[in-house]
Amino acid sequence: MKNQYLPLIVGVSLPLILILAISIVIFTPSLLVNPKHNFIYTTSSAYYPYNYEYRNTYKVENDRLVLEAVPPRENITQTKDLPTLYVYDVRSDSAHQITFEEAQDYSIDLGPSSPDGYTLIYQYGNNGIFELLGSGNDNRGYFISRSNGKRKLNGLAGDGWNSSNFKLIGWIK
Repeated sequence: MKNQYLPLIVGVSLPLILILAISIVIFTPSLLVNPKHNFIYTTSSAYYPYNYEYRNTYKVENDRLVLEAVPPRENITQTKDLPTLYVYDVRSDSAHQITFEEAQDYSIDLGPSSPDGYTLIYQYGNNGIFELLGSGNDNRGYFISRSNGKRKLNGLAGDGWNSSNFKLIGWIK
């Protein structure tokens, strides 16, 4: 009687084991993404050098944030003094606004990678054939990655941030 059900047991369990194995291979690298360094960034559709709406911008010298004057151009109205600064907390997946004076208290690494080897990437997303069927695109946005693992940054803040107006200032040491 046992041999009678063996093909049925194998036929049902083998696809389940295959699905489980593929899921482990796909999702394990993102579970291992554990960055230790926060970063400072700014968002603005008018950030230097795209156009000169700001009178000043930021740069890092000797591991500290400093101001850099933006040269005036003809026929451009400069309306703001500085872009808004944010600190992104990698542990809580959230960001909060800081002042320039608060940012000067941090020691900043320009990168492009964090001291522990993570980088920020923008992924445009792709749903493959499902895009033809009108599915949403949840895999578009900024990710923090190292080697084969990556994790989406859901807590970014700012004024309408997207790939064209996000500016990484540096990694907090």
